[in-house]
This record gives sequence, C-alpha cells and structure tokens, in this order.
Amino acid sequence: MDPRTKRISNAFGLIGSLLAALASGCAAHAPPRSVSDLEDRESGVVAVATSHDENSPSVTLCSGALVAPNLILTARHCVSKATTTMPSCDADGHTHNGPHFAEDADPSAISIYVGSKVRMDTDQPRAHAIQVLHPAGRVLCDADVAYVVLDRPLEGVRSLPVRLSSPVETGDYVLPVGFGGGLANLIGEKHSRDRSRILAVGPTSNAATGAVLGPREFEVAIATCRGDSGGPAIDVRTGEVVGVISRGGSCTASGNHVYTRVDSYKRLATVAFRTSEQVLRTQIASTEWTER
Repeated sequence: MDPRTKRISNAFGLIGSLLAALASGCAAHAPPRSVSDLEDRESGVVAVATSHDENSPSVTLCSGALVAPNLILTARHCVSKATTTMPSCDADGHTHNGPHFAEDADPSAISIYVGSKVRMDTDQPRAHAIQVLHPAGRVLCDADVAYVVLDRPLEGVRSLPVRLSSPVETGDYVLPVGFGGGLANLIGEKHSRDRSRILAVGPTSNAATGAVLGPREFEVAIATCRGDSGGPAIDVRTGEVVGVISRGGSCTASGNHVYTRVDSYKRLATVAFRTSEQVLRTQIASTEWTER
C-alpha cells in the first residue's frame, strides 16, 4: 500500500471510530490534560473561503473546525447565498424578516486554507468542497450550521472532537477561535479569544445584552468579529466543540454573540460523518484500482 493510500485508510478508520462514538452518544476523545493541550486544538480551526458569484472577485472568509480528516463544521451562512445581511429572529427560532438564504454556493467555490494567517491572494487552498450538508429550509434562526465534505483529507491537521451527547449550560466557559484577527479584527489571522462565559441558553431573550436565542442557540460574553463566523466554541473543560459562531453585536460589544448548538443537530452530524466516510471509501477504491 502506497503512503497516500495508507493515509486515506487511516482517515477512514478514524471516521469509523467517530461513527461508533456517535451511535453511543459520546465522543471518542479524551479531554485535554492541560491548558497547552487545549490551545493545541486551535490547529484544527481552518479558514473557509467561499465565492458566491463566479462573475465577481469577492470572497467571503469564514472559519470552521476540522471534525474528521475530510469534514469541516462551519456556519450555514458561510456556504449559502444570503438574501439579507440583518436576520431577525425570535425566541422560538422563527424569522421576523422572511427567508435569509437563497441557494447554496457551488461546492467547487468553497476553498479550505490552513495555518495561523491566511492570504487568499497568494496562498494555495489545501482542499475544496465536494458536498455541503445543512438543515432544511432557508432561515438562519436556530439553524446556522453546516458540514462541508472535502475532496481530500487535510493531512497534518488535528481533528477536533464534537460533543453531541449533552448541551452546554449557562455559566460554562468556552474558547472561541476564528480568523477574525482578535480585537484588532485583522481578518485572515487566526486568534482565540479570552475564555468566554456562556451568558444564556435558549429559548430566551437577554434584556441586558439584547440577544434573542432560539431553542438551539446560546450566547457568549466575549466579542467575536467578522471572519470568526463559522468558527467553533471549544468547551474549556473537555476540549470538545459545542457551538458554531452564527451572529451577534459589534466586534467590541460585550454579550449578544450567538452560537448554534451542535448537539441539537446530532442527526445531521451522523449523516455528515457517514458521507465523508463514503467519500474516503471511494477514494481508497479508486487509488487501489489505479495501482493495478
């Protein structure tokens, strides 16, 4: 077996173990043993660049988490064309201003970049999307989550565990990570923010901050910035991804930073992991056939 086939086979085995963990309702990953181990998990946060119009040079830069060798978890608004820049939601997860999404972006227009600093004008993407999976409907409220299946495994990038067995609680602490450049908002530079307290879990309205949360959403205190969208909230106790950055107030605001809970979409996660597994299986078969 050549090295490339062996790497794909190893990735295939990892996804198989992840699927077994999903079936049992837990993640097959040990919690981080130290602060440095938690921070090392930031390496699994990648940049997701999407071109929504082939006739325009503009590209949307978001963040995402590698959750299997060829699978990215991100926000749906990063990979679907928007019909509004100001979605309005209520505590039931319903929209107040109509649909928020049109069609999905062409998967081939979604590129994945790796590293601590990304420059799309000079850097080469490490992978491209071949399929996007997300909740049905065209509303961002309570459903701003998507999985992106890649055309190849991201070698040398650590996959992050996803917690699907239990929700977050008010008072928990998470580490937000993304390519929003921190407080300087240097888009394209990966930064983790200060450990952020979960202020509220939906369904609720937080009068103190103005956040309105659906049943599948939660709010954090520390600001996240443009470019952080789609990035993970990592539980500081376990190192697991528990949420995806959806929307919020300004980059400098305290509170009103809304995440979609990933445990609320366990069925979607199962389908995504199985799809990525099938892609790897096909790649293995194709590689072995070419070698004959």
